[in-house]
Amino acid sequence: ALVDDDLLTDDEQVQVDAARPAIDAALSAHPGLAAAVRRIRADRDAFEAAWADTMPAASEAAPTRRVSAPRPAADRPVLRAVRPTRWVVRVAALLSVVAFGSLLTWMAMRDAGWETVAGDQTVTLADGSTIQLAEGARLQLFEDDGRTARLLGGQALFRITRDEAHPFEVTTPNAEVMVLGTTFTVDATEAETEVTLVSGAVTLQPRATPDAAVRLAPGERSRVLALDAPTAPEAADLGALAWTGTVFSRELTAGEIARRLGVTFDTPVTVDPSLAGEAVSGEFGADGLEDALSKLALVLGARVEADGAGFRIVE
Repeated sequence: ALVDDDLLTDDEQVQVDAARPAIDAALSAHPGLAAAVRRIRADRDAFEAAWADTMPAASEAAPTRRVSAPRPAADRPVLRAVRPTRWVVRVAALLSVVAFGSLLTWMAMRDAGWETVAGDQTVTLADGSTIQLAEGARLQLFEDDGRTARLLGGQALFRITRDEAHPFEVTTPNAEVMVLGTTFTVDATEAETEVTLVSGAVTLQPRATPDAAVRLAPGERSRVLALDAPTAPEAADLGALAWTGTVFSRELTAGEIARRLGVTFDTPVTVDPSLAGEAVSGEFGADGLEDALSKLALVLGARVEADGAGFRIVE
């Protein structure tokens, strides 16, 4: 706020410039701080508007004291409203710095023992579970137990090894997902969490009202908006998970699976007409195109042949 109003001394400006990289890094690492900055600026603007609206009127309405012997005009003090922008903004900035320091202390205590992972990579846990992060996703893993994660934002695909004694837990800003062993995706923002279940079983519940939980079956999705109860489970479009590089199928035809694999790997894939209508369920593509085609051909009792620049599955 002080920088915006050009109220810094030269020495202060040098200090701010030196701290700018650290400030930008903090804002990037903790999106909530950006909201705090916007609030500080909004409060400053609100004060400025209130001062401009109120003080001129207050100056005009101020009563004058009657004296028996008026002083010459040149000696009379001039009554005017002094706009205390500098000290008001400085006090506001000081309070903000104190609050900011308290927030960082709380966040450091909250994040103790947690490892933060950036998006566009796959993390393998000690039990063999994997978490694939989409670009822009941010995840925290609790180092002590390896079965607790926080998805701070973005999309992630979880392939969790079953362990009935130690359920896997994923928290988002407004919801919690409890897992035994399954494959599912979570898409989270500050105000919304959506879960799509591929296989296994999960429960989704708002953090504010955990009793309002729903249980998903494979091929279903549900979402929690703000503090609302989860939506009723409904059929999910597993094709929307193409960003994972895996084609998830529940009774898709072999021809449709081949088409999706071709799009995912940018390689032509076709299936003989006699096989194209066969319904197939499973996951294809996590270990590459050739592995996916081998699995699909095995299910169909067929074989894979090179077909020019692509592949063809034939009887």
